[in-house]
Amino acid sequence: MKLAALLVLALSLPAHAQMYKCVDEGGHAYYRDQPGAGCREVDIRASPPMSGTVREREPDFASQDAELRRRMLQRDAAAEKERAQRERLESRCASLRRQDSILSSGVPIVNYDDRGERVYMEDSERDRRRARLAEELRSCP
Repeated sequence: MKLAALLVLALSLPAHAQMYKCVDEGGHAYYRDQPGAGCREVDIRASPPMSGTVREREPDFASQDAELRRRMLQRDAAAEKERAQRERLESRCASLRRQDSILSSGVPIVNYDDRGERVYMEDSERDRRRARLAEELRSCP
């Protein structure tokens, strides 16, 4: 058991590989990890960032947690906004369907004028309103 633990520990140590730059007779350069004829040892490092400073990234769990919470709040707000829009659309469509049902029922529709007298809706006005409702109902699910 101890041997297995030591083996795992030995394998998990960071690997350090040496690189060699080799030049062939034609003057072409190539790199390899084993020395050979016409090869010399080179130190290859990562290119520095544009800022010019290389810093180890420290795990900042507090800022990562804050960023996660911010994204979750944004997602929840977007879902709530979408739900409210969907409810408004459903409510509007239900109202339009009720109006269309009333207009298509054939029941006389009465409005009152400024003097308080009854004014019945004419069939041509009923047809115009139904056509307008049909147009608006196309956007309903």
